[in-house]
Amino acid sequence: MGSGPDRDVLRAAGSRAGLLLTRAAAGTFRLITAWRIPAPAARVWEVLADPGFTWPAWWPGLRAESAGVVTGPDGLGGAGSWARLRMRSPVGGVLRLRLDLLDSRAPGPGRTGRAKLRVSGDLRGGAAVSVRERPGGLCEIRLTWVVTAARGRPALAARMAPRLCAWAHSRVMRAGERGLRRHLARRGVVSDVTA
Repeated sequence: MGSGPDRDVLRAAGSRAGLLLTRAAAGTFRLITAWRIPAPAARVWEVLADPGFTWPAWWPGLRAESAGVVTGPDGLGGAGSWARLRMRSPVGGVLRLRLDLLDSRAPGPGRTGRAKLRVSGDLRGGAAVSVRERPGGLCEIRLTWVVTAARGRPALAARMAPRLCAWAHSRVMRAGERGLRRHLARRGVVSDVTA
């Protein structure tokens, strides 16, 4: 990737969650995080697509204000599901988001699971999640956000301190990865909670 005023690649210092933050255009960020968890992709998908929307139970700093779930034919959350969330930032303040599930497909033999979401609130844009089996009994979860800070402190931070935004995002995503590992360990799905 080149660099310049419209395309700067920013890496979060010390990010072990595989974060890449790219400013594709003024104020628009592409945030990519990869988690590798020693668990079957189908079991990870069950947690991520849980119709009870259990993310706040295992993701530190995340709170659900409200949610509406549409159960898909597989018994998991399906298209039309939504959640209003509050995420505490490691640099202070709170992001308020709404995620709307537009489409999803569970992983299967030789098939990557995918979900597409619309993001609104303090950030606006879209998000995608992919879940797939990897060699060695690992599941790779790839989370991609293409968002613009819409208003207030998040918009100011995006303009004035994009590297701080990258660092904060890295911390939030790392907390999510650790929380998911602990949650899966409590369910007996993984034994290695370190990452």
